Amino acid sequence: MSDKSRDAEPADAVASDEAVDRPSVPDESVDAEFDTTQTEPDPVEAGAVAPITRRTAKAPVRKDAPTRRRSAALAEDEDHYRAHNPAEFVRQSAGELKKVVWPTWPQLVVMFGAVLVFVLIMILIVGLLDLGFGWALLQLFGSNA
Repeated sequence: MSDKSRDAEPADAVASDEAVDRPSVPDESVDAEFDTTQTEPDPVEAGAVAPITRRTAKAPVRKDAPTRRRSAALAEDEDHYRAHNPAEFVRQSAGELKKVVWPTWPQLVVMFGAVLVFVLIMILIVGLLDLGFGWALLQLFGSNA
């Protein structure tokens, strides 16, 4: 059916066609939904995106006391973990070892197996590379045997 003949039909006939073609919604939203000239709203105006504002630098804050000299700051920066004698070092080391979370025996076996497999694979790769480069050098330069 052409648009001209649809316009000439009675209103209830057009309404029945629209019920089949379009969902039943109020007339205002139907026009807006099928209007191809309407553009999307600006996200800044819709409130979805905050507008970019420019911040200016503020004056520096006044301090109550002058900044410390470098030598004074370094003198106060003492290493609390520095041992002054071997006995203190042993005590600190024992204290740190108590903080370590040691693996359980099953975890240890699994990790050991993973490391062992990785090392064996690396040995295989390096060994094959060594054999390959050795063979290539013998082919290139020959042997004097």
